[in-house]
Amino acid sequence: MRLTDFLRDRGMLLLLHLVSMCLAAAFFRLTGYSGTNTILFLTVWMLLLTVWLLITFLQRRRFFREARRILDKVDQRYLLSELLPDSVRLEDRLYREMLHRSNKSCIERIRQIEEDQRDYKEYIESWVHEIKAPITGIALLCNNRRGFAPSDTIPQTLEASKSTSSGSMYTEAESSIPLSRKWMSREKAADETAPASRADYLTISLENQKIENYVDMVLYYARSEEVYRDYLIRETSLEDVACEVLDKNHLLLIRNRVRADINCRDTVYTDRKWIAFILNQMLLNSVKYRGENPLLRISTRRERDGVLLIFEDNGIGIRQEELSRIFDKGFTGSNGRDNGRSTGMGLYLCKKLCDRLGIGLSAESECGVGTKLYLEFPISNYILLTNDQFNCLTKS
Repeated sequence: MRLTDFLRDRGMLLLLHLVSMCLAAAFFRLTGYSGTNTILFLTVWMLLLTVWLLITFLQRRRFFREARRILDKVDQRYLLSELLPDSVRLEDRLYREMLHRSNKSCIERIRQIEEDQRDYKEYIESWVHEIKAPITGIALLCNNRRGFAPSDTIPQTLEASKSTSSGSMYTEAESSIPLSRKWMSREKAADETAPASRADYLTISLENQKIENYVDMVLYYARSEEVYRDYLIRETSLEDVACEVLDKNHLLLIRNRVRADINCRDTVYTDRKWIAFILNQMLLNSVKYRGENPLLRISTRRERDGVLLIFEDNGIGIRQEELSRIFDKGFTGSNGRDNGRSTGMGLYLCKKLCDRLGIGLSAESECGVGTKLYLEFPISNYILLTNDQFNCLTKS
């Protein structure tokens, strides 16, 4: 509060004093008082008025400074009426009472909204768990009707990929056997000898997988604000998680003829389920915006303070002016508008969950070349110290 603002706010009071002083001076002159006595009277009046205004200004400035300090310090600012400093002024007490009643109504409304949101989230979670049962039933029925059991071929394919994934994965000469090659050959042979209805069951399986992915997205979005309720930190093999994600989407990879290479030798301390969901969203995006001869590479690199997971594809890429916005909620970009089926929620959820898990997420891309997504898993000093102690005990 400035003195000029205070005097401007007391403008009517000062004007009243000025008029009263003029009337008093005229009265004294008409009743025969000397000019000296009149000037002395007006001087004392001015002095008392000045002292009163100065004291009032200092009191009000101290009051509002304390109120502002409390407002800046407290997290829940709507509780200001409960924390205001005491005041002997009637108007301050009235203002506090009105603020108290207003904030009480606001808090009750906020509590009601939070309860409604909590009930809605609980309903969504229960609905998701209920809908997963028929989704699983449809998937099993389609697998039986098509005469194709993924469990017969996928584990061997994954093991083949793991055994050939050592070394650099970024040169054509050293690239490993694609994960989808055996799947493709097995599925192609089955389709050539099977009736036409088997292809229909394959299409139903793919559409059912899409439904399951969207249902998972709803579930994880509902839980994204309270990750701590379903959070289990343990040592996790990124290679196992990557293979699990590819296994889950093997029909999608086969249908779109997507090859995949894995070179993830490192382990991290994180929640396996949430990381699997994040990688699954990345994979779906890569398949959706694939280019010619699509290829996915998932690799890790040991850094000084953690592990860096690189998810790379050779798809259509992202424009540089849009790259900084791909993690924004609802942002689809030019690729999403051309595709017509984008929601702008996949990478947004990935970023939100990574922030909750303490994992860094960044991206780089070039149009027509591909996109790289980086997951930075930090390693705390406590974990490093525990591992060193364990190694020392093992050696001794």
